[in-house]
Amino acid sequence: MKNKYIFLLLSFLLNLASVSIANEVYFESDKVSISDNGNIIEASKGTAKSIKGGINITADQFYYNKDLSILKANNNATARFPDRDIIINANNFIYNENLSTLEAIGNVVIKNLATKVTIKTTNIFYDIKKQKINSKSDTVINDDFGNTFLTKNFIYTLNDSLIKLNQATITDNNKNSFQISKAYINLISNKLIGKDVSIDFNNKYFSKNNDPRLKGKTISSDENETIVKNGVFTTCKKNDDCPPWEFKAKEIRHDKKSQTIHYTNAWLNIYDTPVFYFPKFFHPDPTVKRKSGFLMPTFESSTSLGTSFNLPYFYAISNNKDLTFKPRLYSNDKILLQSEYRTVNAKSKHTLDFSVVTEKNESAKSHFFSNSNTILNFENFEETQLNFQLQAVSSDAYLKSYKLKSPIINDSNVLTSSIGVSAYKEDLTINADFYAYENLSKKNNDRYEFVYPSYNLSKNLNLDNNLDGNFLLNSSGYSKNYDTNIYEKVIINDFVFNSFSKFSNNGIKNDFKFLIKNINTDSKNSTKYRTERDYKLTSIFEYNTSYPLQKKNNQHINSLKPMMSFKFSPNKSYGIRDTEGKINIDNIFNINRIMNNETIEEGASLTYGAEYKNIDTTKNKTFSTKIANILRVDDSENLPNNNQLGDKISNIFGSLNYDVNKVFEINYDYALDSNLKDTSFQNLSSKIKINNFVTSFDYLNENNTTSSNSYIANNSSFKFNDSSNFTFATRKDKKTKLTEFYNLMYQYRNDCLIAAIEYNRDYYTDKDLKPGENIFFKLTIVPFGETKSPNLK
Repeated sequence: MKNKYIFLLLSFLLNLASVSIANEVYFESDKVSISDNGNIIEASKGTAKSIKGGINITADQFYYNKDLSILKANNNATARFPDRDIIINANNFIYNENLSTLEAIGNVVIKNLATKVTIKTTNIFYDIKKQKINSKSDTVINDDFGNTFLTKNFIYTLNDSLIKLNQATITDNNKNSFQISKAYINLISNKLIGKDVSIDFNNKYFSKNNDPRLKGKTISSDENETIVKNGVFTTCKKNDDCPPWEFKAKEIRHDKKSQTIHYTNAWLNIYDTPVFYFPKFFHPDPTVKRKSGFLMPTFESSTSLGTSFNLPYFYAISNNKDLTFKPRLYSNDKILLQSEYRTVNAKSKHTLDFSVVTEKNESAKSHFFSNSNTILNFENFEETQLNFQLQAVSSDAYLKSYKLKSPIINDSNVLTSSIGVSAYKEDLTINADFYAYENLSKKNNDRYEFVYPSYNLSKNLNLDNNLDGNFLLNSSGYSKNYDTNIYEKVIINDFVFNSFSKFSNNGIKNDFKFLIKNINTDSKNSTKYRTERDYKLTSIFEYNTSYPLQKKNNQHINSLKPMMSFKFSPNKSYGIRDTEGKINIDNIFNINRIMNNETIEEGASLTYGAEYKNIDTTKNKTFSTKIANILRVDDSENLPNNNQLGDKISNIFGSLNYDVNKVFEINYDYALDSNLKDTSFQNLSSKIKINNFVTSFDYLNENNTTSSNSYIANNSSFKFNDSSNFTFATRKDKKTKLTEFYNLMYQYRNDCLIAAIEYNRDYYTDKDLKPGENIFFKLTIVPFGETKSPNLK
């Protein structure tokens, strides 16, 4: 009778949607049922609280066995541990109140609100007494610093905030990937300790063909640095063999803040063979685009200068400024100090390059080069640019002798200093420049040339769309002083009309051009112009016609194009009799084929020629030839005489090209005298490719210039495989019958290493520059740079 009243009281309390079982588990639910004499409690969509376990569980369904003290929570289950700031979500929970354990099953998510760590896995087992969580399932862990941990299993001890990982893959916030066999993560200090680690760096700025990576026995890493003991670093692509090169060190430290990798007691290994020892060494990590530090050292040898050692240092001054300092130490107590400074702004770019050489009992030698580009905002133009450059050396042969290299050193014989402005818009271009040239091969004051200023203006004139052509106005001029006392002032205005091409009913193509040229000159001591002011108005007319023909069949495509061009000018040419206009088959039909802007081609002439091409589509063969000649009504003593241009019959210009399936290729350009016996110009080049062997020959013989160059050159290479090849190059001057140079090189290369042995011999002599013979070994470590051995000769 007593038990009946207890049951009625319990039913009443359950209907109030609140129940306490054995003072241990409390339920808050919309629906609760009790069975097995009060031993089994079932509830839905509510909360179960355990005072003993310090846990609150919400779920869609509950099943509680009072005798076993086991609570099961199913569907959309969440367990909260207020004392630990831990929340666990899962499909199902099994809570053992006697053992104080919680098992989470299916889509488990653990959130530690204190350490801001999230753990996602399939199943976990939580020992509440020992405050230990473990899992034997694949797990993803994310921390508050953007690091991600993938592990096969883990153990999380909450009392010391330590997570133990096995067979883990870690991706840090810089997208570097770690493979580690065993690791410990301290969530308080955010430090990782592990062993048998392999790190694949995020290759942000190294070559795309590189796989920068680091391996080691042990690792210690926090938010500031990573230290690997007995480590190996390389950038070579991954394969089953040993990498072509690697840095092997007792300790490798990656400074994450400075983005630098430091080495202690390191060896550079080439195919697992130690070749160079570094007590200390460092370089930027692959996420760095530009970073201060030493670049690859280089050994060089010269017959006249001796052996030198170059150890460049790159200094990143700021985001937009940097400096490369390149000291070169010579074996004969000589020092060369070169620096290259660069700065880039939103609308400007500046580069400075300067050096000085000091030597015992010798005066110092130096150079200074500067180049600046600045974008200006001119309202009436789309783009305006200011350019400035300054070049100076203290010795004529300085740049050649010391072989100085820089992006702004592009000529070691002529120095150019200038300042200029360029402005552009849709139909107008304006350039204005001041120049100062110094030809280092000349003596005294004759080496200098000053242009103050030089200008060029080009304007498209849209006068009338019904004219079937377009008008162009070009104006250019300069004021020049050269060879000490020669002064020249020139202004040239060109008015040009180009008609649109038209085709007749039978397929003949026609077009015409005319040019009106106004030349204004004033000079002193000039051999080209009158001493007094002079004004000329000249014109030239050109009419072009051609008849393009083509025939196709299953095997061949044949095309033939006869061409004629009639030119006429009523005015005289002047000042170009002794010039060397290089007319060839490619420019013979141009209206300005004499390549001179200060005069026109006088008289009447007819240029005729033809182009023929045959393409064998089945055998991939191409043969083409061009030929042209000029007929003149009257002889001219004012036109250049080197191509018989002033004669009634000029040279015959032509070319032959024959290409057989890229295996054999020959090109021949020529200029044949009108007597059909003498040749004034020949350039014959050929290329033969047989499997991995490629050889090319180049023969030049020109009798129509004062230099009369004549040489024969050969370049040959043999490719042993995808990685190694042999090359040979030489050239012989046919006039002096002397060989100018020999170059031989064997090279091995892959994605991360280039190794070569080179032999160079040259016979060139110029002041301080003497003939030389060198044998040296060259090694390039990608992406760190190139180094050379001293001369082995």
